[in-house]
Amino acid sequence: METYRNSYDRNEDAMLWELHEIRHDLHKEISRKTVDEVNREALKKFRLWQQEYKMNHAA
Repeated sequence: METYRNSYDRNEDAMLWELHEIRHDLHKEISRKTVDEVNREALKKFRLWQQEYKMNHAA
């Protein structure tokens, strides 16, 4: 897959276009945050996932 801007369009490949839109939205969201904020949110999500996993896979 090519990475430069406008290397494909919406009509050419729908799945690639959707991925492009998702990456674009994520970039907008992440670019407003500091590295510490991104890491803090990631750790919070990871800990929540760990708790959920332990509850669902308790022996």
